[in-house]
Amino acid sequence: MPDALAYIMPPNPGWANLKDCVEFPCTAPANVLFSFKGTKYNLGSYTSYGPDFQLIANNTGISPFIPECTPELGMNAYLCKRNSLGVLLFESEDEDTEDRSMQPVYISLNGTAMANKLNSMMDHVWDGFYTGQKRLSRFPGLIDGDRGVYNLTYTGAPAKK
Repeated sequence: MPDALAYIMPPNPGWANLKDCVEFPCTAPANVLFSFKGTKYNLGSYTSYGPDFQLIANNTGISPFIPECTPELGMNAYLCKRNSLGVLLFESEDEDTEDRSMQPVYISLNGTAMANKLNSMMDHVWDGFYTGQKRLSRFPGLIDGDRGVYNLTYTGAPAKK
């Protein structure tokens, strides 16, 4: 049963609140990438995947746009046969990296309808009665390194560094 290999949880809609991720859920879970290299199986049912493959989250902003990726609904993922998938991780190095909101940030690919909407990291600071309202301006986003030019579009003031 292929569904036993993995299940990638989608971002929790309950995270869309003032104390966690503000107006929309944190998006890191929607930008997960597992890369399998030289995989050996004890069960014959997985051999159709081959030794080298990737699993990416079912992210409507990018997953359907990547060639050689097929949806695996039971895993909430896409099974891919690409060696060029990666996670682009970028962040603000400005002094106000925990205070300034730059999100959402969109990663788009020129010439396609792809638009991966990213939120920054979740607020994990607790001051006793309320959250600290400190969120690191760090953004992980799935990309396919063999595909053209990507644009980063900020909806807030971008960082200087």
